[in-house]
Amino acid sequence: MTESSRMNRTTLDGERFKGIVIAATQRLIQTQQTLNRINVFPVADSDTGTNMALTMQRVADSARTCAYDNLDVVGETLADSAVMGARGNSGAILAQFFQGLSEGFSGRPKVTVTEFAESARHAAMRAREAIANPREGTILTVIHDWAQYVHERCLRTSDFPTLIRSSLRVATESLYRTPEKLRVLARAGVVDAGAQGFVHMLEGAVNFIRTGRIERVARELVALQTTRAVVKEAPESITYRYCTQAMIRSNRIDLGALKAILSPWGDSLIVAGSAQRVRVHIHTNDPEAVYSAAAAFGTVSDANADDMHAQHSLAHHDPGLDTVAIVTDSACDLPADVLIHHNIQVVPLLVTFGTDTYVDKITINADDFYRRLAATPEQPTTSQPAPGDFQRVYASLRGNYHHALVVCLSSALSGTYQAALAGARVFNEANEGLRVEVVDSRLVTGALGLVVLAAAEAAERGGDIEVVRRAAETAARNTRLFISVDTMEYLVRGGRVSPLRGAIARVLRLKPVLTISPGGKAVPAARSFGGRHARRKLIDLLEREVDGSSVGLHFLVGHAAAPESARWYASEIKSRFGVTDVPIVAVSPVLGAHAGPGAVGVAFTRSDTPL
Repeated sequence: MTESSRMNRTTLDGERFKGIVIAATQRLIQTQQTLNRINVFPVADSDTGTNMALTMQRVADSARTCAYDNLDVVGETLADSAVMGARGNSGAILAQFFQGLSEGFSGRPKVTVTEFAESARHAAMRAREAIANPREGTILTVIHDWAQYVHERCLRTSDFPTLIRSSLRVATESLYRTPEKLRVLARAGVVDAGAQGFVHMLEGAVNFIRTGRIERVARELVALQTTRAVVKEAPESITYRYCTQAMIRSNRIDLGALKAILSPWGDSLIVAGSAQRVRVHIHTNDPEAVYSAAAAFGTVSDANADDMHAQHSLAHHDPGLDTVAIVTDSACDLPADVLIHHNIQVVPLLVTFGTDTYVDKITINADDFYRRLAATPEQPTTSQPAPGDFQRVYASLRGNYHHALVVCLSSALSGTYQAALAGARVFNEANEGLRVEVVDSRLVTGALGLVVLAAAEAAERGGDIEVVRRAAETAARNTRLFISVDTMEYLVRGGRVSPLRGAIARVLRLKPVLTISPGGKAVPAARSFGGRHARRKLIDLLEREVDGSSVGLHFLVGHAAAPESARWYASEIKSRFGVTDVPIVAVSPVLGAHAGPGAVGVAFTRSDTPL
C-alpha cells in the first residue's frame, strides 16, 4: 500500500479498509498521552490512551501483513487481531466493535455506503452488548451516535468521503456532550478519554479517505485537548483493585453465560469476541477466581492483572511534575509495544522503490520491504523527514509537556538530525510553550533504540530536560553496534562497495562485520568467511567489548528478514553474558536497504539502571 492509494467514492474494499485502519491507528498513537491525562472513567489510572494504542497497533500490524483485498476476509482478520490484542476497558470495546464490523462485512468483497452503514450500526450494537453494565457518556455513546448518523445519512448520499467527513463532526459534538451524561467527567473537567480516542481514530480515517494518504506526523487536534484531569480521590477509593484480562479459546463459548458467571466478581466487565475466541476484561479483587471461573469455558491464556491502586498513585501523585517528551525517527528499532508504553513519538522517514513511495513502518512493514528488496533489481532509497514534519510533532506535544528531547539517527548517515534541529529552531523561536532540544545519537537501528529507551526512562523517573539529555548522551557513548552482513550485493547496489570488491567477496564467501564509528559512520569491524564464522566473529567482538563484566548490560538484536539467526544470537547472548531478556526486532529500511536480507545487528549498552 503506497501513500498514493485512493478510495473509490461509492464503495469500500479490503485494501482501502486496511488503509483506513492504519491511518486511524497512527492518529491514535500520536495522541495517546493526551488521552492518558484525561482518563478518569471507569478508573483514573491514566492508561486509556496506551491501552487503545496497543490494541490498535495489533490491528494495524495485521492490516499491513494481510495479503487479501476482499473486505469480508480483511474484516475477519482484523477482528481476530483486535480480540487477541485488546488491552483495557476501551481496547476491549474496540475489539467488539471490529467484531461487529466483521460480521456486517461477512460475504461481501466490498460494500456500498448503505451496506457500510448497516455494518456500523451492527458494530455499535455489538460493542454495547459486550459490556455487563454499559454507561452513557463513554466511548459507547459516541460510537452509537456516530453509527446512527451514518445509518440515517446514507439514505441521502452514496459518497463515502462526504459521509465520513460529516460523521466526524457528529462524533465530535457527541464527545463534547459526554460530561453532561457522566458526572465524574464534569467534576474532572474533561471529556471521556475512550470517546476522545475514537474521535481521533475518525480524524485519521477521514484524512485517509479524503487524500488517500496516511499522515506521516500528527495533525492539529480537532477535538478537545485538556492538559490533565482534576482527580481528588485517593487510590484507596478504587473499589476493585486489579484490572484483569484473559483470552479464552474453545469450540463453542456461550458469551452470555460467561458474562453471567463473571459478573459477581467485580465491575467494568467486558466479554468481547466470537464463540471460538473471547477477550475478558474485568476489575476485580480476586484475579485468580476470575481465571478459574473462565477456565470452565475453555483454555485460558494471556492472563494479566494490573494494580490500579499503583497506577492511580503514579499518575496523580504530582500533577506539577516537569515532564520531558521523547521524540525519535523511524530508524530507531524498538518493539512497537515499548514505543507505545513509553509514549515515544516517532517521525518516519520515507522509503522509495522506483516510483512507489512508502512511509517507513506505517504504509510498509519489514516483511513487505525485504520481500520487495529481494525480488527487484532496483535499489530502494530512503529520504529524511522535512523540518515541518518535526514541527507538527512538536506542536502535538504542546500543552502536555514543558520540554521535548529529540534523539536522532547518526547525522553521518542521514540528514534527519539536521531536519529535527531546523524544526526545533523555528519552533523555539516562536515561543510555543514547549522547548525542544535535539541530540545526535551517532547510532542507528537497535543501538539508537537503546539510547532512546534510556532517555524515556530518565524522563519517567522525573528527570528534567538536562537530566534526560545527559542520560541520552551517556547512553550513546556507552552503546555499541555490530552488524553481520550476509551478502555484499546490497552494499554494491547502494554504492557503498565497488563491484570489483563485491565480486571478490562473493568468490571468497566473505561476510563482513560492520560497526558504527564514534563519528557515526558504518565501518568494517572484522571479516569472516561463511555464516558460522561470521556468528563466532561477532560474538568474539562482543566479548572483547564487554571485557568480562556483565554488570548493567542490556542487549537488543535486530534482523533483516533473518529471524532464525536473530534467535541464535539472542540465545547465545543469554548464555554467555547471563542476561535474561534480549528483545528481537526487525531492523528499519534505513539499515536494511544497505545491509540487505540476512543481516543481523547486535546492540548493547551499559547502564546502572534497568531498561
